Amino acid sequence: MTSMLFYFLSLATASPEPVNDAITSTAAMAMKKVNSAAEHLDLMWSIFLFNSLAVITASVGNGLLPFIQNISIAELKVRAHHQKYTTFSVKVEQLFQLASTLIKDSTQRLDPGIARLRDQDNSETEDSIWKRAKYSKEHFRLLAYVIPYLIPVITLTLNGMLLGIMFSFFIFNGTLSSYNLIGPPGIGQGILFSVSYFLAFILPHGIIELPVIIMAGALGYRFARVYSDKIVEDKLLSGNEAESLEKDISYLNSIATEYIRSSYLRTMVSGMLILLLVAAYIETNITPNVARQVADLISRLLF
Repeated sequence: MTSMLFYFLSLATASPEPVNDAITSTAAMAMKKVNSAAEHLDLMWSIFLFNSLAVITASVGNGLLPFIQNISIAELKVRAHHQKYTTFSVKVEQLFQLASTLIKDSTQRLDPGIARLRDQDNSETEDSIWKRAKYSKEHFRLLAYVIPYLIPVITLTLNGMLLGIMFSFFIFNGTLSSYNLIGPPGIGQGILFSVSYFLAFILPHGIIELPVIIMAGALGYRFARVYSDKIVEDKLLSGNEAESLEKDISYLNSIATEYIRSSYLRTMVSGMLILLLVAAYIETNITPNVARQVADLISRLLF
């Protein structure tokens, strides 16, 4: 819905041509990787490959992302012992301070766990690694809390935005063409034709593919919930020295490792890949025929 609103607001502030050109060029760029792979693979396998990468990233990859905290700890230790590097890092962080504050405040409204984390004791002793590194303990804990959510949220958001923009694109251009063809009565007919054609173009394979993508995002989100709740419930990463932080990170890494190695995840991913293969076959061999037949039928009924 947000992307549909964005599309129509774009049309209200600019002529349709540049908006539509931007969408078609973006869609062409998005499909370029699929078409490039299709030069070496069958189109069905190319579609399956890239959909599988998205699903594996949203589910399995989400369990790997928290390991980035090992790098964060190493960087914190470097800052604590090299003041020139610390000064440079602080200046870089100041450039993004406003954006960081907005993100923290907005996500706190969506997730009460962040409010609980910020309400905990995040004080820093004068001789702590936080003071030496000139870094906020609260900010470090918030970052550790949010990181696991990034991949599933981004995956589902981008797919939702893509569907919304393409749906709006179909409706606007179909309605405009119908209006130019038969005048004002064509508005309703154009909308009906566009909606029917869009659904026929998406549903045959999308009725399998879209739930699989949502399922992958749900798996990643569930892991993020378990992982992040541990940070709050056990008051992890609240220490004032590197040794304490490394111990907590090791414990969090064990949670991520258990998730990645779980038989449940393997079973779910295997099932999703099978469903994606079926969806890729339908998209390649059935969807184009269904869309064409629906377009012909609706055209005869309406026009």
